[in-house]
Amino acid sequence: MIYNREYFFTECEGYKQFLSSKGLKLSRRLLKIYNRVIEIKPERVLDFGCGRGELALNIALSDIESYAIDISDDAIYLAKDIKNYWIKSNPQMKLNISKFNGKNFEFEDNFFDLVILSDIIEHLDNDEINKYLTEIKRILKQGGHIIIHTSPNKNFINYGLKLYWFIGRINGLKLDFDMRKGLPIGMSAMYHKNEQTGYSLKRHLKRAGFKNINIEFWKNPHYVYHFLKDDKYIRILNRIHKILRFKQLFCADLFATASKTQI
Repeated sequence: MIYNREYFFTECEGYKQFLSSKGLKLSRRLLKIYNRVIEIKPERVLDFGCGRGELALNIALSDIESYAIDISDDAIYLAKDIKNYWIKSNPQMKLNISKFNGKNFEFEDNFFDLVILSDIIEHLDNDEINKYLTEIKRILKQGGHIIIHTSPNKNFINYGLKLYWFIGRINGLKLDFDMRKGLPIGMSAMYHKNEQTGYSLKRHLKRAGFKNINIEFWKNPHYVYHFLKDDKYIRILNRIHKILRFKQLFCADLFATASKTQI
């Protein structure tokens, strides 16, 4: 199992915030998802692929019935650990954590108002994506929502990173033209076997029968700091983006929302 404790505390984004706050502080990405959840105002939420569990924890601390599942034993251990810590001061918290069997969701039809997939899609093959999205649609209530985050956007990683190489070269930085080689191992093909574009993500949701699909591109400064190490490069990229408004090239993160509409 490659998704172990070492992965969650080295390669899995947000681990510094997690360690410093016992799961109470969310990374920039998870905070964006959390705020979207609060806007929707669901009564019952599933965090599929919960990882360390901090997102499910914060949702539960907001008086929302929260469920968290993951295929990793270490993820379940970490999620239960922070639950046990925070429930002492929040005994009313409703947070249910369980191991995912890797096949079907052990929930009844029309059970959830909202299901979250944060940084899961890129770790699945197409058959798994289609199977799980179909299952998610089954367990969602009519009118229920799905939120997906995935990174990196495939167009960004294949083409947009060349802008980083170019900006680095003209500023005297000797960067490898194959920028992918410089990324952390957690973003290698061993982990990321199916990165998405906005088009492919929308196609998966349509195939599963979801409606009201919205795809949002989001710039992630993590990549700038990883390669170029300085705020001045963010300013340069922002100026270029004003001229070349191609979100697929400049935005590493993809967010998708969709719904299971009323019959």
